[in-house]
Amino acid sequence: MTDQISILNALRASLDDLAREVERLPAETALWRAAEDEWSQHECLTHLQIVERHIFLPRMRAIVEQDNPFLPAVDERDLMQREWDSQRPRTELLAIFAEDRRAELALLEVGDWARMGRHAKRGPISLGWMAHYTLGHTWEHLSQMMRVRLNYLAHG
Repeated sequence: MTDQISILNALRASLDDLAREVERLPAETALWRAAEDEWSQHECLTHLQIVERHIFLPRMRAIVEQDNPFLPAVDERDLMQREWDSQRPRTELLAIFAEDRRAELALLEVGDWARMGRHAKRGPISLGWMAHYTLGHTWEHLSQMMRVRLNYLAHG
């Protein structure tokens, strides 16, 4: 139970962490890249918003609401290409991300973390696994956004 509480608290805190990181980089530099093959802050934020909305939240809902649901694989690159909009305000992306994260938290707070779904590529995964994975994914891209900011300040 302590592990669940820690993960829930970290998922909640990541909302503020993400908002603070976005504020640290001026809007006019949100598309800046340290290198051609690296993402900008805006791309990282867009990716986080897309994954929460189209992958993580639907999977969590399916696991909570259905018995052992099939969880299809999603082509994240295709999703990013379809959803990418360099003009979309970061505040809007953050608001959508926060809405979806709060919905996930609501499911995780009452859901049985042992409930299972069948992922197309990973096989059986639990709601608890989804919570862990979601947190790790958020931290991965939050740290990527921090590196973008630090590189911009050093070289931009």
